Amino acid sequence: MSLFIRLWFSFLITLGMVLVLLYGAVQWSFDNGMIRYINQREAATYKTLTDNLANFHQWKGDFSQLRSEPFYWRKLLTLSQRTETVTQSHLSEWELEALFEPPKPHRPPPRRPPPERNAGHPPPEQGHPPPRMGDDPHNRRGSNPKNGMRISLLADDLSPVIGPYKKDFDTLPIKVGNTVVGYIAWPPSKVPEASYDIAFVESQKHAFLLLASIALILGAVPAFFFSRVFTSPINRIAATTKRLVKGEYQTRTAVESTDEIGQLALDINTLATTLDANEKARGEWFANTAHELRTPLSIIKGEFEAIIDGIRPANKNTLASIEEEVAHLQTLIEDLYTLSNADIGAFLYNMTLCNFGNLAADTVARYRPIAADKGISLSTSFCSMPVYVMGDETRLQQLLENLLKNSEKYTDAPGEIVVTLRCEASSVILIIDDTAPSVPDDALPRLFEKLYRVETSRNRKTGGAGLGLAIVKKIVDAHNGTIAAQRSNKGGLRVTMTLEVASPSEKADETASQGKA
Repeated sequence: MSLFIRLWFSFLITLGMVLVLLYGAVQWSFDNGMIRYINQREAATYKTLTDNLANFHQWKGDFSQLRSEPFYWRKLLTLSQRTETVTQSHLSEWELEALFEPPKPHRPPPRRPPPERNAGHPPPEQGHPPPRMGDDPHNRRGSNPKNGMRISLLADDLSPVIGPYKKDFDTLPIKVGNTVVGYIAWPPSKVPEASYDIAFVESQKHAFLLLASIALILGAVPAFFFSRVFTSPINRIAATTKRLVKGEYQTRTAVESTDEIGQLALDINTLATTLDANEKARGEWFANTAHELRTPLSIIKGEFEAIIDGIRPANKNTLASIEEEVAHLQTLIEDLYTLSNADIGAFLYNMTLCNFGNLAADTVARYRPIAADKGISLSTSFCSMPVYVMGDETRLQQLLENLLKNSEKYTDAPGEIVVTLRCEASSVILIIDDTAPSVPDDALPRLFEKLYRVETSRNRKTGGAGLGLAIVKKIVDAHNGTIAAQRSNKGGLRVTMTLEVASPSEKADETASQGKA
């Protein structure tokens, strides 16, 4: 499955989950609000009953007659159901009716049949419990068993006078003036029971489901669009990567944003630029290596052909010329081998505590007569204090020899080479200055590249292959140092190298290891 399809489905699934959670929250809130509304509406229908009971209590002094003579309780319920206010004349009429009411057996009244079995029948005859307060055709509760229960009458201390009472019942106070003389109580509704309430709730559910379905369908359109927008740059990056895998290193991808995807596109372009540069450098490396190897081999071959053809005699001078070219070829091969080992991490270093000042002084002393033979003076300016570094003494000596050889080789006679050693708290700085010729500014950053030569005064006539400074750079990097080239104020080249000095703990460890040995 493509990223576009998965992203699109993710949007739709997220939207669907949000709609489901929203439906649940709205439904919960709506159900609770609906139940509160139903109970409040039901309580409002009992306002007339509480007023009538207050009048009855005011006339009779208490509710004892309602308990002893349920006839009056039923009459009050019936009158209140019609929202009529009880009067003294009503009580007089009820007293006359009570005289002619037939006595009732001492047994519980018959259970009122459920509405579905009693549908279409007239109201119960006299002597049966009256319908519950508010039980009209617009407030029926279907077949709920609670439909046949009576409203309970409570005393002012919530003790039952008529009917049962539980703590979860809803109550309304019966007040005479500002005094509460009793309560009416009824079981609260837990769910909508009236048919029109149920119909209203169902209609709201259906409406929300319809709107949610429409929202899901409409949300699929922008989800499709955003998925396409998000995946388009990724597809372009993937296409660019495939072309890079095929070796098309000039390929670039468009950077259209500054977010993570835009940064990824920028990194891909940087990678492509690096690969392109490395490919060109590799090509130059092969071409330069082949050129460097071909030149001494061509000379050797020419010498042998001249001997075979009798042009040159096979004497000591001819053989010495051939030996010189073989030595040059051997040096070139050794340098190439050294660089290859450094590139693959096979360049081994034996890190020990080295006196870098003494090492530099010894190397300069060996090269002073070589420079003097060419007409170049070699002077030094070293710090007086000893300076120690953690390094491979053999590699550091090779580094110093390559630097001095480079200066000696590319300095015209009469000339001068000055070696300066500065000691600082955490580093040692080696500076080598020479006199003319110098190096063009654009060539300075490339002096430490493999097989790079400045094709002017510092050229092939000196016999260099452009590997000495590349080896120096590898050794400096292995010792966590830095090296750079710049124009010298003496008219030639200045090379500045910085190495970290050994810490006291490293010196102590080295001394301890030597003591054990």
